[in-house]
Amino acid sequence: MIPCGECIDGKLMDERHEDYDKLDKELTRLVDSGQFSYAAAFRRAIRLYPAVMECPDCQGTGKHPSTRE
Repeated sequence: MIPCGECIDGKLMDERHEDYDKLDKELTRLVDSGQFSYAAAFRRAIRLYPAVMECPDCQGTGKHPSTRE
């Protein structure tokens, strides 16, 4: 199984969501602290600010479109 290259676990940040700015700031804070990779920071930040949408490429599966069943 090849992971989708456009998203993290089938999710992308939704720029139209009301909490987008808060999510972006929290994500930046976590990554800049040096303790988290971008993916780990993303998974952690969306628990506080769920300003996400399903990835249109993989339809939220997190798998590369060529490997979906």
